[in-house]
Amino acid sequence: MKTINSILLAAPLIVLAGCNSSSSANKDTKPVLDKPLANYTFTSAALIDLMKEREQIFESMSVYFDGTTYNQMKFAETTPEGNLVVQLQDNSSNTIDIQLSEGQDDLCMIYSESKLRDYFVCNDSVSSVSNESTLIQSKTKATDKDITVEFISEAPELIPSIGSTLLTVTSNNNAIEINTSFAFKAFYREMLSITDAASHADIDNRIHSTLGATTYLQVQDIVQQYKGSDMTFKFSSHIGGSADDDINLYTGLLIHDNNMTTVVTATGSVFSGGTDLFAAGKVRILERADDSVAIEANKQIGVHSWSNGQQSAKEIPYTDESHRKQATFFNTVMGDKGIDFYVFTLDSAPFDGEHWVTKADSDKYDFITTIQ
Repeated sequence: MKTINSILLAAPLIVLAGCNSSSSANKDTKPVLDKPLANYTFTSAALIDLMKEREQIFESMSVYFDGTTYNQMKFAETTPEGNLVVQLQDNSSNTIDIQLSEGQDDLCMIYSESKLRDYFVCNDSVSSVSNESTLIQSKTKATDKDITVEFISEAPELIPSIGSTLLTVTSNNNAIEINTSFAFKAFYREMLSITDAASHADIDNRIHSTLGATTYLQVQDIVQQYKGSDMTFKFSSHIGGSADDDINLYTGLLIHDNNMTTVVTATGSVFSGGTDLFAAGKVRILERADDSVAIEANKQIGVHSWSNGQQSAKEIPYTDESHRKQATFFNTVMGDKGIDFYVFTLDSAPFDGEHWVTKADSDKYDFITTIQ
């Protein structure tokens, strides 16, 4: 198995460069920007480099079960209990879901909708580590079949970044609808007894999926297949955000460049990186879950600031590339008010908080085109 490039494991390194503020007579002193500049260039070469790095994650796990090898990673997520669940595919497009659990007494799970529900021991008694890889050799409890799981030992921390949002396409002549859903909905229901909130207002029990490289690859495939069609991207499920912001911006640009309409449906919501994709629509529609209350009460479009793990966004100079990427993205997809909208998101709530967009917010930045 391949070793994941160390660049994917390194914490972001932010270099803060500037002038000595104690010398007001220094002619080279530049004024502090009150907003970032939209001067970053998104290139195909940069995207190719990003995807090459992500390919190492996609190739970091394989499962052998019942005579079949599953080594094409499709989706991944971290469960509410903090365990890793991964969907893998074989060469015939058959899929299985694997949950890896930690702890001496925990059982791992293997699942395929309508076909398989089973468990297997995956603790230290059946696992070994060598050459940076972890090998689990076990037997399933119910069917007593051999199962082998092999993965790069450092990969489980990175695997969830590929995302867990499934896109489904329906076609009607030249009109294409792209609907979101959670790739592990059946697994959560059958294996974890977790179902989505019965009521949209029950935000604490929403099941959120994440965006990542899998989202980009799906949108790319759809665009190639339906080039020239009228496309509507519908957020019909709850999008909790992006696990890979660099790739997510390119996904948004794909939406923008193909003139898609974006819709948060009455059953859906977007937050953080999901809101970035909503912003990329040429027309942006909100279908209210409850039209008797203010839009923020439905908690369907949420924003907040971000952090690099060491500093919050507002502690990082606007000259930093991370800000310029975001400013360029929002300026591209929203026009003149895009940069101001981006700065608004930074001020709206801390990185670990949330702000739900109000009609006044939307009107100020020409954000939501139509509220239904």
